[in-house]
Amino acid sequence: MAVGKPVPVVDARAKVSGRTQYTVDLHRPGMLYGKILRSPHHHARVVSIDTSAALHIPGVKAVVTGFDLPRVRYGFGWRHRQDMYALSWDKARFKGDEIAAVAAVDESTAAEALQAIVVEYEPLPPVFDFDAALAGDAPLLHDDAPGNIAGTLAFSKGDVDAAFAEPDVVVVEGTYETQRVHQCYMEPMGCLAEWSPDGRLTMYIGSMNTSGIRWMLANSLELPISRVRVVQPNVGGSFGSKVTNAGLYPATAWLAKVTGRPVRTVYTREEEYFAGRPRVNNRIWLKTAARRDGSLLAREVKLLNDVGAYVEMAAAMLEVMSHRSDSLYRIPNIRFDGRMVYTNKSPIGAYRGFGNPQMTFAYEEQLDRIARELDMDPLELRLKNASRQGDVSVHGWELKSCGYPQALEIVRERSGWVQKRAERRPFRGLGVAGTIHEGDDRHSTGFAGSEATLEIFEDGRVSITSGEGEFGQGAHTTFAQIAAEVLTVPLEDVSVRFPDTDISAYALGPWGSRITISGGNAVRYAAEAARNQLLEEAAVMWDVRTENLGIAEGRVFVEGDPERSSTVAEVAKAALYRLNGGVIRTVGKEEPSTSMMNPEIQSNPCSAYSFAAQVAEVTVDPDTGRVTIEGIWTANDCGRVLNPLMADAQVEASVLQGIGFTLSEHMEYRRGHLREAGFLGTGTPNVYDMPPVEVRYTDTHDPYGPYGAKGVAELGQPPIPAALAGAIEDAIGVRFTRLPITPEDIVRALQKKEDQA
Repeated sequence: MAVGKPVPVVDARAKVSGRTQYTVDLHRPGMLYGKILRSPHHHARVVSIDTSAALHIPGVKAVVTGFDLPRVRYGFGWRHRQDMYALSWDKARFKGDEIAAVAAVDESTAAEALQAIVVEYEPLPPVFDFDAALAGDAPLLHDDAPGNIAGTLAFSKGDVDAAFAEPDVVVVEGTYETQRVHQCYMEPMGCLAEWSPDGRLTMYIGSMNTSGIRWMLANSLELPISRVRVVQPNVGGSFGSKVTNAGLYPATAWLAKVTGRPVRTVYTREEEYFAGRPRVNNRIWLKTAARRDGSLLAREVKLLNDVGAYVEMAAAMLEVMSHRSDSLYRIPNIRFDGRMVYTNKSPIGAYRGFGNPQMTFAYEEQLDRIARELDMDPLELRLKNASRQGDVSVHGWELKSCGYPQALEIVRERSGWVQKRAERRPFRGLGVAGTIHEGDDRHSTGFAGSEATLEIFEDGRVSITSGEGEFGQGAHTTFAQIAAEVLTVPLEDVSVRFPDTDISAYALGPWGSRITISGGNAVRYAAEAARNQLLEEAAVMWDVRTENLGIAEGRVFVEGDPERSSTVAEVAKAALYRLNGGVIRTVGKEEPSTSMMNPEIQSNPCSAYSFAAQVAEVTVDPDTGRVTIEGIWTANDCGRVLNPLMADAQVEASVLQGIGFTLSEHMEYRRGHLREAGFLGTGTPNVYDMPPVEVRYTDTHDPYGPYGAKGVAELGQPPIPAALAGAIEDAIGVRFTRLPITPEDIVRALQKKEDQA
């Protein structure tokens, strides 16, 4: 049995020994080095660009600008706003906007060339926050976006006004603000581009989304998609960010085209902060109503998302955030009004949770306030309103498996919640929060599933090809476990290829932790088809019926006749050399029957939904404001756990990211200038910040996922801000509605509380 075992990731030895090759390690004969020229202005019109001096520097082979590349506006997906160029030629809309690109024989020469490019700018007034961007006289970042509104989404379900007007209800409201934080992956963004003699482009990109990048890249370069090949090398982390067509990809491709030589471009860490795609900061106004017995009645949300200079992933994120707060609990009446706002900052991107941590912070805090108003245990309030298996949410989400109530029960018991609340200690507090996360999202009209091919070689080894990427989360290990389970072969005999759009089937991408469900099912279907082929070949070998055959421990055998058995390798070899036989090669295709074409319409976007509950215990030093996390207890409903070792690691790492988001991380801007551009200056947590964490799982089996599994990677982070904020308030009696909650914030709040006493 391979499924359910704590198996180390299949590439662990290669990584820890330094043998793994990432994008920055790739090299080609005659390769050039690319660099990007970035705007020093937050907002400016590009008047002219003079590249002549740069081109005269020895070793500089090419300089390209937005005037050289196709002037094609692109964005993330066909349904979302198209407002970006590969290189900006009309305006620079944030400090760091891509203006030109150079290719040279080495990085230092390329950097020298950037200094020699002369760009004449006409500075324009910038806007850096919601209030400035939405002011009536605000300068526009895009002429076709009046009021700097990049997009809106509004809907109402049920009778919200009547619910708020009911007699004797508890109504709470508040405004919440969250900050930008970087994903802090270890490998910066980069790519290597080369053109074949027949005019085909091959891009090596450390991306999560090879199929999507291929489509966006072909679009931005005006190439037939069949002329573009995208290969995924090893990826040194992503956490959601590396899924879109960053400007360096088409720019590097064009440099390679102009020079006729391979070109590799890799961001510096500073570039990651100035021009990467961090988590969106937002302002959330929230209002919630509940009856005196604790039953939730209604919720109203007004959301502003600061998308920066370009929409990119923000439209998809707005859709997802619009329904996150209304499916974890039974809430019959909801109203949502969301707006995306342009500002002169870098665009935003996905980060583990895709808007979930921000929304969870707001709505879970309001549950705590309702519990205090009703003098009710906040965990009991959540249990009372928790969605359950068989529910259909107000959005139409069909919860065919749901372990959230069980998760709440687990963390209540494991944390000692009841006893600790009864035996309160000064400056020590408990907080609780929960979350829901989507599985195999369908946000498109086309194919939204996954395909995998599987081949059994004559030596018995198994090879899997999938378009779903491996970017550190362990997908290749999971796929290998599933195939080994079906075929009963040793795990070490199964290998998984990295995605290559020339040989891999189309894959939707990693949205919503869908790879275990969608990619895993595709591998399972391919493995089951291969198993059937093995039985059919063995039936020919022994002239028996397939129903009389079995397979176990890597051997195919005749039931009741142990003398007639062969290894998988022997059967595969016999199939290959048999007249009219052939290689055992199969295809598995997973296509969910779900639909979410518009969040205003009641629909079910996913085949499965994952849940988690967390309890946090903290001690607060009233003199310094320092928060010591005494423990975090987390219970996760990810269906059947396919690999406990990897699942624990995913949850623990996600918890640490949530701690950073809550207590320390902040991309701080002063008059639009990013103050720090690195791990040290932005409060990134490390191993020394990890508190005691107990990870548990519910006893849940999802009917759709492979072997009952669902996604787990994005469950650990979303509840942390609300759980910690609730614990801090429980410890010192002060409520915080803005992240991060720093020691300085706590000291000021305690001083204010004392002054008002």
